[in-house]
Amino acid sequence: MFAVDDPTLALIARFVGGSARPELSDTEFLHRQVAAIQQYVERFPEDERESRAFEWIEANARAYRQKSQKRAAVEVLGDARCPDCPLSGGDAITPCSIHTRWLALLRRYAASELSSHDYVEASLALLEAHKNRLKVGQCREPSRFAAAAVSCST
Repeated sequence: MFAVDDPTLALIARFVGGSARPELSDTEFLHRQVAAIQQYVERFPEDERESRAFEWIEANARAYRQKSQKRAAVEVLGDARCPDCPLSGGDAITPCSIHTRWLALLRRYAASELSSHDYVEASLALLEAHKNRLKVGQCREPSRFAAAAVSCST
């Protein structure tokens, strides 16, 4: 079900998360959404509950789905790590300081404290400030994007 509505979040998931997919199943998401609807309609008389449920769905379903997608992305991408991070010092579990700062930005974006534009600018500024520290000393397998760029330039 993880079809991201938010273009910035889709970009983040595609490039930062790679092939990782949030482990939020359709069933789990729908159960949580139904629980939210049931909680909303409980305060109304029995004969109004069905119409109030449709009212909730019309007013809130999209925002609820988007918020759920952001929460799932933060959970999954928080664990995503560069396998050859030059700052990790060989620690395969603890994120490096830059990843930690980036994750704080992602959490602020997911909480709607940052706009897409501000999130992208802050992330790029973080990378720019630390670009020399992020250079990988060993030659690693080129990404498909780098390989495509090399083949296009020849």
